[in-house]
Amino acid sequence: MTESRDEIKAADPAASSRSPESYERLASPALRAAWLLRTCAIVGIASTAIGALIVPGMHGVASDATINQWEKISAALAYAMGFLLVGLLLTGAFDLSRTRKVNIVSRALLFFGAPGVLAMLVPAFVRPLTPAGTLILVTATLLVVIGGAASGLRAPHTRALAIAQLVLGFAGLARLLGWVLATIFSDSARAYTVARTFLSAGIIAEGAAQMIVVAWLSTRKRMTSSGLTALALAGAFLVVWIAGRADVSSPAWQFVIRSGIGGQITAHSTLASIEAFFVAASMLLALACALTRSQLTAVVCALALALLGRGAYDVPLRALAATTAALWTTLAAVDDRALWKALSSAPTGRPSAPPAKPEEG
Repeated sequence: MTESRDEIKAADPAASSRSPESYERLASPALRAAWLLRTCAIVGIASTAIGALIVPGMHGVASDATINQWEKISAALAYAMGFLLVGLLLTGAFDLSRTRKVNIVSRALLFFGAPGVLAMLVPAFVRPLTPAGTLILVTATLLVVIGGAASGLRAPHTRALAIAQLVLGFAGLARLLGWVLATIFSDSARAYTVARTFLSAGIIAEGAAQMIVVAWLSTRKRMTSSGLTALALAGAFLVVWIAGRADVSSPAWQFVIRSGIGGQITAHSTLASIEAFFVAASMLLALACALTRSQLTAVVCALALALLGRGAYDVPLRALAATTAALWTTLAAVDDRALWKALSSAPTGRPSAPPAKPEEG
């Protein structure tokens, strides 16, 4: 005796209890990893704020005991950020190996570049990278960013993300060229001038990428993203204004902010004030992206990770964040369910999913 198809389906309580949305998430890498992407973005923002601004700014201001306590918190967040990023990278690499929608050039750039980033990340947790290691890290990250952006440009819901990553990639390349020229021709005044020009171009490119993100978020049809973007920009202006007004009579926390932002500015930069704003805006805009729930999570969280990278790919965790963002840009671009989810998030009356194919037989 053979049971009918309806009887077989009814006999499986696990299958019958699942909603269509749960099956959609299981079949879509971008939807399935949404919670992990958002968690990673938020942890990365906290790690960057404490590790890059607060702890360096406390030296010479706070006591040794206070600094040691905050250094432990910073180290814990940095390890958490690193583990989450590596987990996302490995998960994304597995999903990428299963899809055939990515062209061979983008796939090659991703699979050749990502192992180089991971190979340089491991020794970076133990000791500072050598100049050769830094060069390998930046080059590998640029390969991944180009590969991810090339895939992202092909899909409408990831196009703005891909453009922002390309501009940040140009910022990373400009900073790399400036660093190489300043290192090799350290005794040449002309080479020093050219190196400063490249470094300034990298700063301007980072600002251009942030403005692309602001324009994209501000033109969404939901007011939440526009409001968060406005708050992020206002917060960045406020942070820079507070840091700039620090003097001998200011409280200690104001000196911490001033010293922390000053430590992130390129040495001998001619655009120090503008770069200080970009430092604050990178974290606050990343937070605005991570908190935006009206857009596709994979897109806004990849934007947040790309902003945390800042095009400063000589820093291992920033390079890893940019690498992860590029990989998930590729996965979101070729994910049809993610595309329909992005289209249905706007109030345009489009269907939330493509029409199902009729069953055979």
